[in-house]
Amino acid sequence: MVHKITYAANSQNPVDLKDLRSNDERQQRLEMDIQQLGFHYRRKRTDTGTRSTDITSGVAAEAVLSVWREKPHQARFFSREHFGKLYESIFTDQLNGAQVIAAVQLYRFAENRRKRPEPDGPDCVRYASCFVAMQMGRKLLADMGIQINSMNHKNFSEAQQLIEDKTKDYWTDSVQDIQQALQKLYGEQAISLQQLSATFRRGDLVAMLE
Repeated sequence: MVHKITYAANSQNPVDLKDLRSNDERQQRLEMDIQQLGFHYRRKRTDTGTRSTDITSGVAAEAVLSVWREKPHQARFFSREHFGKLYESIFTDQLNGAQVIAAVQLYRFAENRRKRPEPDGPDCVRYASCFVAMQMGRKLLADMGIQINSMNHKNFSEAQQLIEDKTKDYWTDSVQDIQQALQKLYGEQAISLQQLSATFRRGDLVAMLE
């Protein structure tokens, strides 16, 4: 009861919300689950630097919402709600450590490409990292021949091997998917950067990518 009252009193502040959620049973379970797979889940804020095996709860929320919940526009532009209204849909009872790690790895790769785009790369890369990560997740599951609810500790090694071997291919193919979807949406007309930015704030492109 005390936790619920405290949560309600702080529900307008996304930073406070994340701290309050850190003691949630699901967050504690994910911490143990992820640790068993050789990674460290940081459900609480800390001043120490992060290693490649560290996963913060904030990054996990954005990655899972993009990749497995297929809501990339909400992942990028509704971050204030990740530990508020969107919390239950992101951190479901079925979410496990294997799913979180895979989502974060794909998301990080897409984000790194967004921050360091190739000089001759398409303009959409600047805005579409969450959408690209979603497509990469779809391709990973297709190669594994499973649905997301079937990704677990048992097939974690297979997922990791595919991510290691094929992430660059997933990225290239996913960017092409985005470009084709944009062409269907806009035809042959030139797309301004403002239009691109606005497009990736909406969810209609998600259905076209299916």
